[in-house]
Amino acid sequence: MRSGDLDDESSTSDAPVGSSSGELYYRGTVIRWSRGLQQGVVRSDATGREIPFELQHTLVLDGKGNVGGVEIREGLAVGYDVGWTSRGLRVTKLFPIPTAEARSER
Repeated sequence: MRSGDLDDESSTSDAPVGSSSGELYYRGTVIRWSRGLQQGVVRSDATGREIPFELQHTLVLDGKGNVGGVEIREGLAVGYDVGWTSRGLRVTKLFPIPTAEARSER
């Protein structure tokens, strides 16, 4: 890891959207999804940063907080949380944002 990498990754410019309103998650869009490999990439709405995830290491919630029951697809608006792994920043929680709510927030 280069010395500047840590500073770039820990910048506060990627704070959760709406953090002033009490939201505790980031918002983004699934831009790549490989059903066979069970992995994909989420692009942050706030910064454009692309953050990978692997389904086996990601908690996927439905809109009501229940585990599972969500069909992941490219273009899906999601709320997500991140964590550090040995391979860098990864999505750890993922859940869909209802379409009407996603449009009203933009």
